[in-house]
Amino acid sequence: GAVAGAGAAAQPITAEARAAMMVRQHAQEIMKSLRDAHLPFFLETERFVVEITRSFKPTYEQQLQHLISAHINGLTNKTMSDKVPVEASTVIEKEMVDLLSTLEQQLEQDKQRGQAPKETAQQAAALAEYKPLLALEFFRQQNGAFPYVTYKDLYLRLRKWQVAVRRQVSRVSAPKQLESLSRALAESKGTQMEVPGQYLNIKEPMPEQHVKVDRVLPDIELVDHNLACHRRITIRGNDGKMYYFLVEATGAAISSSDERTLQLCQLMNRCMDREKQTRRRHMHLHVRPIIGLAPRCRLVADDPTSTSLMEILDGYLAAQGKTSDEIALKFAEKSQLLSRTEKDPLMAAMNEVSDVLPETVVLSYVRAQIPSNAHLWSFRKQVAVQYACLVLVSHALFIPAPPPSRLIFSQVQGDVILAGAAPGFNKEITRLQDTNELVPFRMTRMLTTLLSPVGLEGGFSAAMGAAAMALANPKRTLKYHLCALLREEMLALARQGATPPTCVQEQQQGKAVLSRAHDSANQVMQRVTALSPAAALPEKEDKGSDLPLPLNHKVIQLIMAAADPVKQINMPCLWHPWA
Repeated sequence: GAVAGAGAAAQPITAEARAAMMVRQHAQEIMKSLRDAHLPFFLETERFVVEITRSFKPTYEQQLQHLISAHINGLTNKTMSDKVPVEASTVIEKEMVDLLSTLEQQLEQDKQRGQAPKETAQQAAALAEYKPLLALEFFRQQNGAFPYVTYKDLYLRLRKWQVAVRRQVSRVSAPKQLESLSRALAESKGTQMEVPGQYLNIKEPMPEQHVKVDRVLPDIELVDHNLACHRRITIRGNDGKMYYFLVEATGAAISSSDERTLQLCQLMNRCMDREKQTRRRHMHLHVRPIIGLAPRCRLVADDPTSTSLMEILDGYLAAQGKTSDEIALKFAEKSQLLSRTEKDPLMAAMNEVSDVLPETVVLSYVRAQIPSNAHLWSFRKQVAVQYACLVLVSHALFIPAPPPSRLIFSQVQGDVILAGAAPGFNKEITRLQDTNELVPFRMTRMLTTLLSPVGLEGGFSAAMGAAAMALANPKRTLKYHLCALLREEMLALARQGATPPTCVQEQQQGKAVLSRAHDSANQVMQRVTALSPAAALPEKEDKGSDLPLPLNHKVIQLIMAAADPVKQINMPCLWHPWA
């Protein structure tokens, strides 16, 4: 047995393992030379990263809130009256059990490290309180059935927990001074470290022009972002400006899908910068720089003046003593009741919702923020142009129409950001596929009122065609960049929850994924080219033929499909088709 073990241990190293070892050695040598050449910069940056990752660890309540918010996001495209499959309920139970086990392990580790007895006792009490309540609400009961039947029951339970945990997060993690979290970070004054995110642009870096960190300001705020709660820090640069960042710290490893989407958007921005029609319209995708600090912690650039479409709705309904959940569930219940008496129950229910939420809600909110009609006209024009650019990319990447919580507007400049966007693959991760074919993108009545008919048929459609023409230009070689990034996304999705493959399996899988990435990149380019006015140039026709279609007729057809109220009201109620 010992001889066999020695023989197994003496197996020759494969070529792939030897190549990986050489790459690792070269990387270590490069890092060592860079560290020795820029030692003050390295020490200051390392201290910043260590203090952020150590001092901004998520509390038990924050980790629970992140899990609940993820499940709520997954219910956006579900019909409330449908029954929850047993498989979906089992997944929810398993993830909550895994979270509770992880929290118990963290508690034991904190005790071994000698954490303050008061804090350890509070965490133990919170864990002991949450565990039986979660089991009562979401775990399989003694009779083998789950305590909820329909998606509506599940949604109400998740929302109840989300509100309760958010209130607890506000109490436990109330806005604090930086000194109470990290005294070293509060007292440090930067001289070498640069403001994060300045190397993410696909341009030649110029470190001598980069902004350095002067100080991290003492005020720490709690911010709700995409149904989750994070702390926001403020960095003052040596140029006197303030730079805001959300510290996204979770208990599990953070997916890199957002960072790959960021790289893809920057590549598309470079294509639009080189095209005349998009450059003169100042068109580019607005993305939030993401800076990874650790597998479970990252910084996300934030704009305090931005607001989501859902926040605008909640603010309007709060003045009437109502919530957006009440409106959504009332719409679902009313459509079921009216199905017995009305020929079109969805439209009848939509008319009742329109009495509570008029189509001018967003426009009135914008008017209240803008001082003059001239500024209002400029704001609406900017929104039309930037939203057209965002819609084109979302449509090309098969990204489903977002709910109001993920559509973010800048109150100052009119920029539009889509949070949490990722290419829409099918279940087998073999090709891109539409998850919902009812509406290609979000163009509800409140958005059409904000853009106005002139802005929708003029600036919006023209900007969408110009962006398609820039991305479809064969000189930009966008297809090859798309193939590389889609390949990485496919590999990352395939590795989730799977056992690590062997070297031979990894090689075979890599060849198959590369072929699928090529096909997916072709799908994206076909969608972009179909909307390009350059591809719709009319050919020579007979004199007796009808008038030719406009060059952007494909764009107009897409807009009409998105703005069709009959298709919108058939969307799930949590998509909020009235917003």
